[in-house]
Amino acid sequence: MPFTKNSLVSMKRAHDFILAETSRAMREALAFGGRHAVNHVWSHPGFKPNTGRLQGSTKAKVVRTRGGNLLRLTNSAKYAVPIDTGARPHVIKGRNGGFLHFKGKFGWVRTRSVDHPGNRPYKFMYRAHHSAARVIERNLTQKLSRIASR
Repeated sequence: MPFTKNSLVSMKRAHDFILAETSRAMREALAFGGRHAVNHVWSHPGFKPNTGRLQGSTKAKVVRTRGGNLLRLTNSAKYAVPIDTGARPHVIKGRNGGFLHFKGKFGWVRTRSVDHPGNRPYKFMYRAHHSAARVIERNLTQKLSRIASR
């Protein structure tokens, strides 16, 4: 069957449709994976949460780049990195030579410094990324199969 102008126009229209649907499916799958990653941090932190601030500071965003879209998972809490990657034993001192105030076992404590014993890496962000990747792959496979069957 020879190519005619009408058949080429129709092929281009179908091609543009597939590209647009694939791009939309990718954005939707990434957004779904981001929501899943944030929920994963809440449901499987790997550590005993005290206030929930660490989990609440976890955010997911679909970022558009020159090469396509990507999922950026961040946590803005100051102590997120030491909890995620672990910390060696260290000394915590009061600001500007001042005192630390905190509630201990037997009431309020006031001291100039404390020895922090360190902590193992909990890898909650790594596990959230990994879980999101599995969900994105499964979701995108389903969406692309539906597009291909049309």
